[in-house]
Formats: sequence, structure tokens, C-alpha cells
Amino acid sequence: MSRFHMCMSVRGILSRSNRELKRMLPMFTRDDGSHYATTDQLRDALLDEIAKGHEVLPMGKCDNFDWKDGCKGHEEPAEVEAGIGGKA
Repeated sequence: MSRFHMCMSVRGILSRSNRELKRMLPMFTRDDGSHYATTDQLRDALLDEIAKGHEVLPMGKCDNFDWKDGCKGHEEPAEVEAGIGGKA
């Protein structure tokens, strides 16, 4: 069984109104860990992602991520699949 991380569409985020983006600002961080102060800063950063060819953004850390399709999946150990010693 595989587990997949969630991702967000860059174009989908850009299609949001400024009011919606303002509520979403705390979700997005720069490489240095700081948050964007304005929706214009966030929109500029998202446009930079599109310029890099990134269609989607990971929602969390993922070591098997494709910038066009998202998480490619992570195999779960048999114990986790069976619900033994971990969450299923």
C-alpha cells in the first residue's frame, strides 16, 4: 500500500481572490522560514514557481515529489498496512 502527500495547484491558488489569499498567507513560507506580508508578495512568489515549471506545491515535506504531478507515493511497511505497531 502506498501513502501520498497532498499538494496544491499553483494556478488554483493564483485564481483565488485577494481576500481568500489574505487568509491563506500564514500557510506559505519563504525559504528562510518567514511568511509573506502581502498577497502581492505571495502572488509574485507563485508566478516565480510557474516560471520554474512548477505546476503544484507540496503541502509538507516529501522526498518523492514531482513538481508537475505531486507526490509519487511512499510504500508503507507491512506492519503499518496491517495496523500493527502504527497507524493504518
